[in-house]
Amino acid sequence: MASAEDPDRLLSINDVSELLQLPVQSIYKQRSMGVFCPAYKIGHHLRWRRSELMAWLETKRDSV
Repeated sequence: MASAEDPDRLLSINDVSELLQLPVQSIYKQRSMGVFCPAYKIGHHLRWRRSELMAWLETKRDSV
């Protein structure tokens, strides 16, 4: 089983919500607007690769 820090670990929407401290509904809304990190769709489930999510997050860093 992959550890929580494994960059290749696939994260569920609940994992992403906890990691980013965002409500699940906010993630769904941002996805529908096309402004959230792209996910893999596996059946009816969304998954994010931890390394890709963290790289996307770095692009959102405030420049101030």
